[in-house]
Amino acid sequence: MGLTLALLLCGQAAAASKLEGLLVYGNGFRFGVREPTGWRGSTGEAQPLSANVVFYREGESAESAVALFRVRLDQKADEDIAADLAADMDGYRSQYPGVEFRDLAIKHPAYKVVAKLFAVPGQFYEYVAYVNPGRGRPWVFAASLNKQRVEATADELAAFRRMIASLQLL
Repeated sequence: MGLTLALLLCGQAAAASKLEGLLVYGNGFRFGVREPTGWRGSTGEAQPLSANVVFYREGESAESAVALFRVRLDQKADEDIAADLAADMDGYRSQYPGVEFRDLAIKHPAYKVVAKLFAVPGQFYEYVAYVNPGRGRPWVFAASLNKQRVEATADELAAFRRMIASLQLL
């Protein structure tokens, strides 16, 4: 499935040249998302990472990123995204003995969010969020912030939260 990235421009003439966000679309879906300041979004580097769009700091690439955000839109089986997160936690328990889970506070202005930190200290830290655009919408966002060996910084977590808060199913 080929994904295309397009720029959404501000509606106001004074801000016409300022990048407002990214339009990500594929087979039967479209969503908008904003690049956090200092971060670059890419759909071209996303597919090998099982994502629709990835974000990394300006000056890095998806392969060299110290912190990498991934966003994927999945078909929704039902409205219980907490059960989806619990199933993923079970999968990590069987794959990574000693994995730890911590609560993660992430909000969206209009959508329900469930989130956890999946961690094997000293190996990896994966901040996982499921974002449900609501009943009657067939999609759910799966977003993650991936770090190796060290936990995310406060700035990285803030950028991740801003990116999630900007997700908009179109």
